[in-house]
Amino acid sequence: MARYAVRSCAFPGDSDPDTERQQARALLSRGFVQTVRATAADNAFFVEVIAAQTLRAWEKDELVARRPEIDFILRMAGTSQISKALGEVGSRKGASFVLVVASPGRVPMGNALRGRALARRDLSLDERDRVERAALLGALRG
Repeated sequence: MARYAVRSCAFPGDSDPDTERQQARALLSRGFVQTVRATAADNAFFVEVIAAQTLRAWEKDELVARRPEIDFILRMAGTSQISKALGEVGSRKGASFVLVVASPGRVPMGNALRGRALARRDLSLDERDRVERAALLGALRG
């Protein structure tokens, strides 16, 4: 079974999601970096599961979008429509957000991520439903 590393950090609204995404991406050799609005996820385990779905699909050349960053957004929103996904979970300047860094193997960032790490807990019923919808996006693709 493949091992994936995922880090998720919350940032306040006065931080810029584009800047944080670019800085994290510069430190990552493999994988993807994406931001979502803070209301989309507050559980590190939930983010890890969705990111693992994207990484697994990427490895098998079965993404539901052309790029893993977009695949991740689609899975977070549980839809195959990019505009709908961005409207529901996309980050915006001036609003708090979560930065997600995901990689096969390891995320070598250490303390380079400046945000507050999300707490990790068991999945709620809502999160379980969202994980299932995200998995079905990939299953319906083929």
